[in-house]
Amino acid sequence: MSALPKYRETQLKLRAYIAEHGLRAGDQLPPEAELAEVFGVGRLSLREAIKGLETVGVVRTRHGGGTYVEPFSFAPILENLPYAFQVEGRDLLNLLELRAALEEGLIARASEWIRRRDVEELRGIATAMGAEGCTPDEHAALDRRFHRRLYEPLDNPLVSQVIDLFWEMFNRLHRATVAQPSTPAELARMHLDIVDAVAAQSGEVEAMCRHFENIRTRL
Repeated sequence: MSALPKYRETQLKLRAYIAEHGLRAGDQLPPEAELAEVFGVGRLSLREAIKGLETVGVVRTRHGGGTYVEPFSFAPILENLPYAFQVEGRDLLNLLELRAALEEGLIARASEWIRRRDVEELRGIATAMGAEGCTPDEHAALDRRFHRRLYEPLDNPLVSQVIDLFWEMFNRLHRATVAQPSTPAELARMHLDIVDAVAAQSGEVEAMCRHFENIRTRL
C-alpha cells in the first residue's frame, strides 16, 4: 500500500506519463476521463493532482479547453519559496555567493560572443544607473536588465532563467535588510567597468568579482 496520498501518487503518474509519451510544451493531455481510467483513480484525485502540477508550472488548464504541458520555467520556484526565506533574509550572503559564482564563471564565455550592439546597449543601461533622480525601483529594474542582457549572447535560455531567478531571489532578500545602498554614481561606475572589460575581452572576470565584492561589503 502506498504511503503517499492518492493525489500525490497521481502527480507522479502524470509526470511519468508526460515523459513516457514524449509530450512537449504546448501538447495537450488526454481528457480527464481517459487519464482517470489509465491511472485507476477518481476524477477528484486527478483534479487535485493536476492543480498541484499547475502550481509548480508543469501543466496549465484552460477553462473548457483541456490541460496542456507548460514550458520549463523557474518562476514557480520563486513564487513558492517559503515565506520566511523571502522575508527574513537569513541566507542573503549564501545566495550572493551562489549568484557570484555563476556570473563570474560565465562572464568570460559571454564576452567571447558579445557584439558591438550588445556592448552599446549595456553601456546605455549602465549609464542610466547614474542619472540624477533615479529611484531605487528604477535602479533595481536597470540592474536586472543589465545582468540579463549581459548573458544573452550565450543564446542559452536556461542560463537566462537561472540568472534572472538568482537576481530576483537576491533582490527580494536584499530589500528586507538594512544593507547600505550604493550611490547612483557608484552603481553606474561598477557596471561600466564590466562593460569596458567585456568589450576589451580582458579583465572581465576581475571586474565582475569587484562588483560582487562591493555588494558583500555592504551587507
